[in-house]
Amino acid sequence: MKKSTKRKIAAVGGLTGISRILGFVRDMVMAWLLGAGFLADAFIVAFRIPNLLRRFMAEGAVSVAFVPVFVEAREKDGLKRAVDLTHGVFTLLFFSLTGLVIVGEIIAPFIVGIIAPGFLGGEIFDVTVHLTRIMFPFILLIGIGALLMGVLNSLGHFTAPAGAPILLNVFMIGMPIVFHVLVPVFASPADAFAWGVILGGAAQILLQIPPLWRRGVSLKITGDFFHPRLRQVLKLMGVAAVGASVYQLNVFVGTLLASLLSTGSVSYLYYANRIVELPLGLFAFAVSNVMLPSMSAAYARTDTGSLSSLTGESLTAVLLFTIPATIGIMVLAEPIFAVLFMRGAFGPDDVAASAQALRMYALGLCAVGVSRVLTQALYAMQKANEVVKTAWISLAVNIVFSAGLMSFLGHAGIALASSISVTVQMVLLYRALAAQGITLAPVIWATVGKMVGAVAVMGCGLFWFVRMDFWMGGLSLMSLSLLFSSIVFGAAVYFALLWVMGMRSFLR
Repeated sequence: MKKSTKRKIAAVGGLTGISRILGFVRDMVMAWLLGAGFLADAFIVAFRIPNLLRRFMAEGAVSVAFVPVFVEAREKDGLKRAVDLTHGVFTLLFFSLTGLVIVGEIIAPFIVGIIAPGFLGGEIFDVTVHLTRIMFPFILLIGIGALLMGVLNSLGHFTAPAGAPILLNVFMIGMPIVFHVLVPVFASPADAFAWGVILGGAAQILLQIPPLWRRGVSLKITGDFFHPRLRQVLKLMGVAAVGASVYQLNVFVGTLLASLLSTGSVSYLYYANRIVELPLGLFAFAVSNVMLPSMSAAYARTDTGSLSSLTGESLTAVLLFTIPATIGIMVLAEPIFAVLFMRGAFGPDDVAASAQALRMYALGLCAVGVSRVLTQALYAMQKANEVVKTAWISLAVNIVFSAGLMSFLGHAGIALASSISVTVQMVLLYRALAAQGITLAPVIWATVGKMVGAVAVMGCGLFWFVRMDFWMGGLSLMSLSLLFSSIVFGAAVYFALLWVMGMRSFLR
């Protein structure tokens, strides 16, 4: 992997890390002001509706459909024609998402009833509908932001797109603290969070416009819909909408079923999923987002060897971090929740219940990371149909296992079903890539074996920290220091063992 690529991955991972840390702060503020009960469940479901549509129609479909075609257009037709393509996609995206927002505002009660049928007939249903209507325009804002991200990434600029989510978290933290706690403009903290979502979405667009201008790319409404590659983008975008969003669709199914369980189940799954998303954002998504333009360029040149090499390097880089993250999260589940969230309305029982869900989600962490890379490789080859096939199978597996496991494992069974389904997806994606002639070098499997051996020793060492019960009292200077020390200790043991096992050049 080139040094410039590593620097880009490090920059994206670093900015994503800041965003995830602020996301934890945001969730800590949510746990403080909303708890894990009625109001928290209402906000999480309401936020999940536009967030799911964001992944389903905007961010996921735009990123994976637009970038490969834009890169191909730039490689073969020149930058000017690629920019013309951007104008056409922007116009269609703007009007289609505006129409979707209008429809969503009208049928919000119906949407909430479908997603969370357990809320029907109670006060929580009305609150969820109210919050949904506030946040539904977020899909328009984030859809445009996703297009800008795709253009900048295709042009080799990753900093502004990776930094944009930071602003969303800043507004979601600032609005309830400033306008509910300090100056009570909003009577409900959930309303303040909802308006923070809208303002944060607008800020993400504004951040990315200046670097676009500096690269000679403007945004404008156009009536020219006859760009030869526009139909190519729309075709890929249509089939990509489901395939790129399968992970979020699995989470959506979990939300629907969790609404039928005891109060707090939706919140436990949400908080657990947020913890799992930290290593995914730092490593898996950073690697795959940076590598997608390179993979697309290799395919445009019909260089199968380079595409195989890029895929193997990406998988190795992702597994280097997600394998230890899986064991670390499973061992330290209770300490993580106690130190980060146990205060105010979030008590010890909530810590235990959330930790159960976290362990089940962690079982699928590596599969999610690997699937992300394999999916990007298939999209780079414009094989969206292969991704969609695996997505539907994975979704069906998730529904079947969720319905079966929740009856005796409760919300933890829903999390376990998600991990099982994404593992099935990973296997199917790998087979689809192999059928396209993309192969992985044997050295990759030997490298993964060393990672597994090192992480087994690391996990045994972490149990010593857990037995100290330092986390039972929640957040304190000592508990935070010991949690941080356990993470540093685990990382040091893991990477030291890899160094001893001969992976020195790789680690450098």
